[in-house]
Amino acid sequence: MSRPLVGFLLFCMVLGGIGGLVAWVVGPTLVALALDEEQRNQPYYLLHFSAVESGDREDYMRAYQEPMQHLVIADGGQLLWQGETLQLVEGSVRDEWTQVVLARFSRAAEFVQMITSSQFREISAANPVARVVVGIREDPGDLAEDAVVVLYLFRLDETAEFQGMTRQMVNLDQYGGLIVWETPISVIAGEVEDWDQLIALQFATAERAESWLRDPASITERAIAKRNMQQVVILLVRGSTLEPGGVAAHPE
Repeated sequence: MSRPLVGFLLFCMVLGGIGGLVAWVVGPTLVALALDEEQRNQPYYLLHFSAVESGDREDYMRAYQEPMQHLVIADGGQLLWQGETLQLVEGSVRDEWTQVVLARFSRAAEFVQMITSSQFREISAANPVARVVVGIREDPGDLAEDAVVVLYLFRLDETAEFQGMTRQMVNLDQYGGLIVWETPISVIAGEVEDWDQLIALQFATAERAESWLRDPASITERAIAKRNMQQVVILLVRGSTLEPGGVAAHPE
């Protein structure tokens, strides 16, 4: 076990006797991942959203994205997929996330080590870009590198059934759409959102995805599903190539 993780575990143990203070400081998800041996040794996924103005893209890549991606790799992570948002289908101005990056850690302990490290804090503090870091336990399935993806992010009402929404998507086949990810999530960093669910739909082209989104049946399905949801954000995202070594290439 690495020294930073040992230190974090000791920190949790010390604070553990002070009621809910530890959860307030680092969040209940990280505490659970650090203290539960079974969870700690299972794979874990990071989904990183950031909002970057077009004129600031080069500075963002150099000062934040590239150092952060190298940190992910140094702490045992593997970059799996990146995307650039084509359209904010639903949400507010604060939901205009322009970049999405997905990474996999073979053990959740490696993820905890990275996100509680001084390097993570230094990179984040030096580059105050709007961001949300989401943690996910479920495998993303067959997410194609060049796929166009419709991402649903939302908080589900306590009385609602999570999988009810995708069962209503009866017209996906008509547009060649596939449900590739349907999973609970945890917001680890970023105070903007409090999502707890994610659905990812994969399409071969942006045109097919946009046609499905405009279909009156799809619009009706979304309106019905929203009765059981809060903080709904829907993004249309186009995947782009990862360079050798796992560093994300700049989408053209």
